[in-house]
Order: sequence, then C-alpha cells, then structure tokens
Amino acid sequence: MRSAEDIFELLRQREANQGLALERMRRIRAAYNGDIVVALPELDEYESSSVANLVSSGLDQMAMRIASHTPDILCPPSNPASKRSDDYARVRRQALFGMWEHNRMAIKLSRRARYLIGYASAPVSLRYNEREEAVEWTVRDPLTAFPSPVIGADDLEPADCIFTYERTWGWLKNKYPEQAERLRVASVEVDVGDVFQLVEYCDHEETVLIAVGQRPQDNHGRTAWNQYTSEPLAELERIPNRAGMCPVVTPGRINLDKPQGQFDGMIGMYQTQARLMALEVIAVQKGIFPDTWLVARQGEQPQIVNTANGLTGEVGIVKGGDMRDMTVAPGFMTNPTIDRLERAQRIEAGIPPEFGGESSSNIRTGRRGEAVLSAVVDFPVQEAQLLLAASLEVENRRAIGLMKSYAGNRATSFYVTTKGAKGRVDFTPNQHFDSDHNKVVFSHPGTDLNGLVVGAGQRVGMGTLSKKSFMALDPMVDDATVEADEVVAEGLEQALLVSLQTQASQGALPPGDVARVIQLVRYNKKDLPAAIQQVHEEAQQRQASEVPPGSPETQPGIAQPGAGAEARPAPAPAGQPALRDLLAQVGG
Repeated sequence: MRSAEDIFELLRQREANQGLALERMRRIRAAYNGDIVVALPELDEYESSSVANLVSSGLDQMAMRIASHTPDILCPPSNPASKRSDDYARVRRQALFGMWEHNRMAIKLSRRARYLIGYASAPVSLRYNEREEAVEWTVRDPLTAFPSPVIGADDLEPADCIFTYERTWGWLKNKYPEQAERLRVASVEVDVGDVFQLVEYCDHEETVLIAVGQRPQDNHGRTAWNQYTSEPLAELERIPNRAGMCPVVTPGRINLDKPQGQFDGMIGMYQTQARLMALEVIAVQKGIFPDTWLVARQGEQPQIVNTANGLTGEVGIVKGGDMRDMTVAPGFMTNPTIDRLERAQRIEAGIPPEFGGESSSNIRTGRRGEAVLSAVVDFPVQEAQLLLAASLEVENRRAIGLMKSYAGNRATSFYVTTKGAKGRVDFTPNQHFDSDHNKVVFSHPGTDLNGLVVGAGQRVGMGTLSKKSFMALDPMVDDATVEADEVVAEGLEQALLVSLQTQASQGALPPGDVARVIQLVRYNKKDLPAAIQQVHEEAQQRQASEVPPGSPETQPGIAQPGAGAEARPAPAPAGQPALRDLLAQVGG
C-alpha cells in the first residue's frame, strides 16, 4: 500500500524518465492540431501553416482503416466434452459482446488506433460501474499515462499505472468537500473555475485518487503548462481492488528499443516545408506590393512634393529624384524544394496520395493503384490490428474478473446486436464465467472494410472460399446461417418461376391456372410458392371431381386437351340388362 506522498514522488520519477517520449508525443499533437509555429518576423503571431497537414490526414486515414471493422471473439469451452461447458462458452461470448456494445467499442477502437500509430501507445483502464452493472472501458491519453516498465511490446500488463487529469475546484467541492478544504493555501483565493491536477494510481490491490495542486497562471492570464503546486496533497479516495489484478492494459507499437510513432520522422520535414512555404508567400506578397525607393539624382536633394493617390486621381510630384520599385523574385528552386519535402514526408510516414483523393502520375490502371496502396497500407494496418486484438484479449480477461468480483451472483442481462451473437443474453458471472479464456481476431488482419469484401469475393470466385464463409466475413450480413438459407430459397424460387414460365409457354400448363397464379400473387399479395401450392390444390380438386357429361367443365377451353384443365365426366347411367345376362344370373 503506497501513501499519497509515495505515489506523487513515483509520478515525478516517471515523468522525468519519460521526458523525451512525452516531448515526442507533444510534437505529434502540435502537428496534428495544426499548431506548428513558423518562426518568421514577417508572419503574424497567430498565422497558421499554409501547407497540407499530412500528419492529420495520414493519421486519420490509417486509424479509420484499422478500426473499419470490429473484431470477433472466440470463447473455447473449458471442457469440450461437456454440453454445459459449451453453452457457458456461448453465453460468455455473448456477454463479452454485450459489454463491448455497452462501451461503444467501435468508437473507442478508432480513438485507440490514433493513439497507437501517433503516440505508439494506446492505454486503457477498466472499472466496474455499480450503477450500470457493467464493466466500463476508459481510453487514456498516453500523454497523461505513466505505467510501470514492461518488457517488450508483447508485455501488455503493467504492475501498476498512474494517470493524471484535471478537475475544477467546483467539481472537487461537490464530490469531495472535506478533502477539498485541505487544498486551500493560506492567503490564496480559490475560485470555482480554478483547475487542480488529480493523480489516479492503480495496481492489483487498490485504486487511489489524489489531488495534487492548483495549476498556475502566467502573467498574461493564460494557462502555463509547466508545474503544479505540490503542497498540500489531499487523498480523495482509496478503493480496494477486489479483482486482484491491475485494471490497466498498455499496448504499444513495435519498435527496436524506444517507443516511436509512425509519423515521428516527418515532423522536421513538415516544419521545413511550412517555413519555405511561408517565405514563398512573403516573396510573392512583396512582388505584388513592392518596396518603392526615392533615388536622388546627382547633386540634387530628393523630395516628395505631393503623394500620389490613384483612387482620387491625385498626381504625385517628385523633386530632385526618381521613384523606383524594388521587386524581389522568389528563388527558382523554392517550389521544387517544397514538392520534394512533401514527397519525402509521404515516403517517410507511408502516406500515399490516395489518402487525399489523388493518384500518382505513374499509376495507369486501377489494379496498379491497388497494389501500390496495398504495399504501403496493408502491413501497418495488419500489425496495428494484431496489437489491438492481443490487447482486447487481456482486457476481456480483466472484464470477466471484474464481473465475477463485483457482480458474482447477480443476474445480469445484455441485448446484443453484433453479428453472430444477436439476441438477449442472461448470465450470472460466477456461474457462466467458468473460464476467462478468449481469443480476439480480426477477420483478415491488414485489410480495411472495402478490401476485406473485395478480397473475400475474389476467393469465392476462385473456389477457395465457400459462400457461407464469405457471409460470415461480410459486415453487411448479420447472420450467415439465415442468409445462406435465404440464398438457397431464392435460388429455388427462381428455378420454380423459370419452370412455371417454361410450362406456360409450351402449353403444358393450362392458361387458367397461370392466370390464377398471377391473380394470387398480384392482388392477394401471396408469395409465388404459396400461390402455386394453392393453384395446385385447386387443380387436384377439379380433376378429382365428376361433372355430368357434356358440361362446360369437361371441355379444355383455350388449354390443350389433356393438359389438366378439364374435369372428369361422370359415367353414363346403366340401361336394361340383356336376356343372356339375366339367364346367366339365374343359372339358365
């Protein structure tokens, strides 16, 4: 159990150790937000960069591709030979999907994908919400997350982690009135809008929340993001961790030794390009509004007698000299250098022109464009999806542990809309969560939503993938089994329609029966199989009934004779028996 002072000291140590990494993240954030400062005296203090922000577009495009489809969860039964264990595994899978939907996991994955490729880290913390009766995922900003050291990118479970965030004095007074009073410093007035830094410490034993101090203000009234006052400290809350495991998971991007985001190497190029573009704009501006000099003639004192004004038609008068415009032409290598820097940024960070809706000039066919885009995008997307899938597996185990610890024997329900797990799921954590084993998989790591559908469709055409397996991958298909049955039914219905049309055109089917089918389908709103079945039964009854000979029902009408349109005539009545028959009856 750590004291508040120990936690604060540990935070300062980790801030110092991660100083270079934090500075790298801040540079990426500044570039993404368009806050890169071009230090030129001719520019306005608040003037933004005038070049394309490839960091923002590239990061967003990559992240959206990574999170374009939600992964699947596989839960193996703890005992494959037991039907009950198999049922529990199915319930566990549905329950995990229910918790994902409760947390809007698709949105959280989009945010985590941006953190992963931009900051090289995507930490998340989990906690049990008593009011919602569910586990909540909280995506943490890597700039304010300080986990304990881990061993390599495959170690996702830190022993403990410290988070920092800010709350106002009014929030503190509302939530923790007694503890907030300890933060008051003598002779210092505190306003409800003043911001204080909070420190949250998590490990396998407890979660501790500390208020560190007030954020200072600089002389201009703007916030200074440097140091917080550290005296006095106030421990706001200390909650035991019933799950017995650190509720934090910190997936990181794979690098050689130190964390590095995908776009770290292009920041210097981006700044240089922005600076050159600013100088180019300044030169063009001076070409439009050149500097005018009054040059004296030899032996004379130059003087402007009257200033010219073109708007009013006033003529300028100069005495003893000549007016000359001094124009400055931009350097001839400026624009090629700017373009070269843009190309270098794209190559360094893997940002193809297609991300901006353009295509390279050497791309002539769609297939070549797909190949180039695939070479740049697919493998980074694949690696990021594998990292997120591994992280989600660990998070699911923690979610199961939290549910068993805080809602062990409490009946819980979710309504799931995820493909393959739709419906209401009712479970009791201690009963149905007999194991925390799970496997999170993206259907085809390295592809986005469009590429997944196209690639799977090509494999169906080549015969290497069944249509039902493709339906399980297709995000537009909610239930592969139902959809497969629907496809079979539609195929048979189409064959039935073709058969009906063929018989009608060849005269093998009475026109009256065809007309009856049309009437049932069009006006009675019956589907084709039901209409044909009804007409078939009516024809059987007609053919089995007997009518007097010569009745209209015995005639084929416009149908071909013998096609089944006629009713069967009744047999003729018997006449007087012959004498021979009578003698035979009496034995004569």
